[in-house]
Amino acid sequence: MNRLLLFLMLIILSQTANSQKKEIRELVLAVVEKAVPPDFAYFHLVDSSFILRYAETRFDEQVFRTFFKENPDFDPEEFTTENTKTKKICWSGFKIPRARVNPYEKIPKYESQFSVVTLLPWSTPDSVLEAKRRNSKYAAVFLRIKDNWTEEEKNEAVRKEQERYANSLKPEDRKYFAISTPIFSRNHRYAIVEVRNAVRGWCQVYKKVRGKWIYQITLWHWVA
Repeated sequence: MNRLLLFLMLIILSQTANSQKKEIRELVLAVVEKAVPPDFAYFHLVDSSFILRYAETRFDEQVFRTFFKENPDFDPEEFTTENTKTKKICWSGFKIPRARVNPYEKIPKYESQFSVVTLLPWSTPDSVLEAKRRNSKYAAVFLRIKDNWTEEEKNEAVRKEQERYANSLKPEDRKYFAISTPIFSRNHRYAIVEVRNAVRGWCQVYKKVRGKWIYQITLWHWVA
């Protein structure tokens, strides 16, 4: 009897885990559909989720007045409690279409609002310059300058080199995406999730409508 009970419990736990994974995947697919340009043949996704800083959220009553009126069962306080239970998720097992899933350190170079700038003597050989660009692990600017250049000339040269670097990348390689562990309401009718790329981030509310997760409203967005 004990073995049979244990076997039944394992089946129930397995079914529950599979159901949770299915729901998370369906939500992530909705997030990807909104965040990733539709013409991207692929996109880079950081393999591990991150934990959302939901406790810092402040709801703007003016902005959310209509949303709260149309969704009276949405309780912001619920998500504070649920967020304390979340753990990081590895996305590699979720089979997300178009996603190239890798650890952050293995994400290819991308376009960044900020980059490390290394100024080199004008006499630096082409082979040395190209090797530095090729072997850099991060988005970086390696630029040869002349001793008599003014600060304005240097800044303009750096700007042009950043532009050249960005244009040298395929659109799919200009950014990466990272997705938080979703927070679900207790009735699993609502979910809050944050998505980030190299320079921007959005925290959004989704609602399950006729069995599909639909974007509702943005809690906040930021620029790095």
